[in-house]
Amino acid sequence: MPTLLNNDDAIWLKHVDAEPDLSALLYQLRAGTRLRIEIEGVAGDWEKMAEGKDKRPTQGLKPVGQTREFWKGMRARRGERLKFRVIDPRDGFVEALERTLSEWESPEDERAFSDL
Repeated sequence: MPTLLNNDDAIWLKHVDAEPDLSALLYQLRAGTRLRIEIEGVAGDWEKMAEGKDKRPTQGLKPVGQTREFWKGMRARRGERLKFRVIDPRDGFVEALERTLSEWESPEDERAFSDL
């Protein structure tokens, strides 16, 4: 599982230890792009940091919204390597769809539609 070094109020990509494909994805994000990341089992929203004044990309992610409070709470663990994963936005869609479709999984429906 990929890890990151918890050493600041942001996640600096140079301190991320991940497979090449994931590292490349993170470096190629445009400034302002948001993604969901699960760190040590807690999911939150992160945003690729804005370009510097010299227009060079800032290779870091900052916590957004409620994730800021979670990340502040992680200050006690500064200096540690933390496990993380990027959450695929399609995961939530499939999960919600399965819950919706499960309404139709009843014995009555099974009897009515078993011949189809």
